[in-house]
Formats: sequence, structure tokens, C-alpha cells
Amino acid sequence: DPDVLAGLTVAFPQPVEGFREWLRATRTLDDQLHLVIETLDAEPVGVCGFNRIDGRARDGEVGIWVGKPYWNRGYGSDAMRVLCRFGFDHLNLQRITLQVYETNPGARRIYERLGFRTEGTIRRGQFVRGRHVDVHVMGLLAEELVDE
Repeated sequence: DPDVLAGLTVAFPQPVEGFREWLRATRTLDDQLHLVIETLDAEPVGVCGFNRIDGRARDGEVGIWVGKPYWNRGYGSDAMRVLCRFGFDHLNLQRITLQVYETNPGARRIYERLGFRTEGTIRRGQFVRGRHVDVHVMGLLAEELVDE
């Protein structure tokens, strides 16, 4: 879906086998962790995870995408809250970062409700739908996570 892809830095479309190979490859990396987001009925609705984990700095960078039919149903908010709690409680992180495009204000509002703060802007940092867009860098410290 072009609306989902507009928020991602990875190149799509690609063959299903290419996506599966990427998932298999990430399982062998110590600095990444990718998880499928599922409904209570085990229906996959998206992916979230840590794209980079720095054990020395105890910092991790997260990413997420949810299929458009599942937008505005709480899956993204819930997945991000669980992912951040997992990062702080089980990966021993003290800080989590993410990047969000200026063209995705809904996601930015979700991140802010979880406690993320904007720390800077990479001006014209990505090329989306034929134009350059700003990328907002957001950060969350362990004690700032809002558990609703």
C-alpha cells in the first residue's frame, strides 16, 4: 500500500522471498530484533522492532509499520508501548530513539502520547512521493514511558 510505504525507508515493492530472506537474516544479528504484530486471533497486521541496539550506550532505535486496514485501531500504539517496555525491562536500554517523517503527524502524536520528545529535525532527510520531507528525530528515556 503506497500510504504504508510512504513512511518507510526500506525499498518496496519487492518479491515476497526477498522480504522473507531479510527476516531470516535479521535473526542472526545481535543488534536487531524484529517482531510481527498480531491480533488476538494471531492475524498478522504489521511489524515492529529494534533496527539498531547499542549495548554500550544502552540505546536502541525502533521502527514500526501497520497495514492500512488496521490503522486507527490501537495496534500501533499498543505495539510501540510493549516494544518500549520490553526494551527498557529486558534489553536493559536506558534510551530509545526513532525517526518519523513530517508527512506522518498521526504517528508523531502516538509517539508523543507514549512520552517521546522531538530532539531534532533532519531537514529534507528523505524523499517521499516525489518530494523531500523533513525527518523528526524523537527520543524516550526509560523513566519517561507513559504506561496507560
